[in-house]
Amino acid sequence: MPVTIKDLSKTLGVSRSTISKALNDRPDVSPDTKTRVLQAAHDLGYQPSAAARNLRRQRTNKIGLVVTYPIHRVSDFLSELIPGMATVAEEAEYNLILYTSMVGSEERIQNLCRSREVDGIIIAWPPRQSETVALSQLLTDEDVPHIFLPRRVPHDDISYVAADHVQGARQLTQHLIALGHRRIGFERLPEVYETDDDRHAGYTQALRQAGIPYDASLVVSADSQDDDYERRSFDVFQALDEPPTAILFFTDPLAIRALSHAKAHCIRVPQDLSIAGYDGIPSSGVTEPALTTVRQATSKMGVLAVESLLKLITDGGAEPQQHILPVELIVRQSTAVPWKGSA
Repeated sequence: MPVTIKDLSKTLGVSRSTISKALNDRPDVSPDTKTRVLQAAHDLGYQPSAAARNLRRQRTNKIGLVVTYPIHRVSDFLSELIPGMATVAEEAEYNLILYTSMVGSEERIQNLCRSREVDGIIIAWPPRQSETVALSQLLTDEDVPHIFLPRRVPHDDISYVAADHVQGARQLTQHLIALGHRRIGFERLPEVYETDDDRHAGYTQALRQAGIPYDASLVVSADSQDDDYERRSFDVFQALDEPPTAILFFTDPLAIRALSHAKAHCIRVPQDLSIAGYDGIPSSGVTEPALTTVRQATSKMGVLAVESLLKLITDGGAEPQQHILPVELIVRQSTAVPWKGSA
């Protein structure tokens, strides 16, 4: 069987990404490591794929946007993300190609790499950290530049663009505390991993800074596989002996639907209950009442993702591109001082 990069990695005890960089003479690998890798490649008879290298040099002038999350759940986000991406790509004389139905399909992504349909890949909504690292390694082994969004990836060698979700959740919580709320419900969505962790961290930081004890009963973990999971979260909060006076929902669409649930239960927003969302999608500003939220720089995120990927494509020795973008608190009419000061 032919010797692979994986074989070299196992023999030398160094990562496959380092092996790949050494074989491609990239500057971020020490001379000693390059010598060891090249010597082992020679001794073991490693032969790179000439066909793949030739195709890689020819370039397709296409960038792939691979969506690994059910697209109907992120359509609002994509509607703001894609125009910025397409504009930058077009200015660089690249086409942006959208690939959907990639949920949990490492094999399809690998086939996309090997077909050489695109020069680089942007992966939207990467999986859990261990799977993301494995996926990044697969792309590195296939010599395909790539970047992840909109989720932070806690790994030094992986490129990503994300929003500052710690800051966003902290600002929302601080806003409610400043209004006088002390029982603040917080909806989690564990399936989005680091994003969920970061927002929960921001929430707990704000409580701690204000001297408010953390109450686990006010934190509800949602599961998007459940039907009407935003209603389930809303019902859990309202079933508490002492319901929260304010609730932070994980996304704007969830918060918008919560406004309807509140109305159906004759709960006035914001007089009886303050409700806030997250993302800053356009529809959050036209609800009744208009929704308090955190706006992500979604368009800028798309622009930066394509700019960073083009740098990785054109500069084989470029360092990993890692960007955390600031967010903006948008205060509207869905949050107010607790009714009758009952926080």
